[in-house]
Amino acid sequence: MSSRHLDLVYSVDVRSTLDKVQRHQALDFAEYRILQDSADAKLDYLLRKFEGQYELEQLRQASIRMSHLLQTSCLALRRLELDVEDRRRAREALEQQLAYMQACLRRSMASFGEY
Repeated sequence: MSSRHLDLVYSVDVRSTLDKVQRHQALDFAEYRILQDSADAKLDYLLRKFEGQYELEQLRQASIRMSHLLQTSCLALRRLELDVEDRRRAREALEQQLAYMQACLRRSMASFGEY
């Protein structure tokens, strides 16, 4: 992304989109892309500001990989034509993986304090 594009995307207010995610509502493609671009721009800002932070670049790569794996896992599960109980269990397993990551984020950021 160009620096100008990053600045524009960085400034986009995605609160309503994040609220939708918190309410467990599916995003349309445009909302998904804006959220993806905004997250990327914010991480890119940190990467430029704090050069040499290997962990931040690894986080970016892991996030991309995790998103891809979630999508392909859901496709694979859909192809299995699971019964109702197994679909419920699959959804629960995937949602708890994400809850685990959110819990890790909250615990790790607790030391930052309020802003």
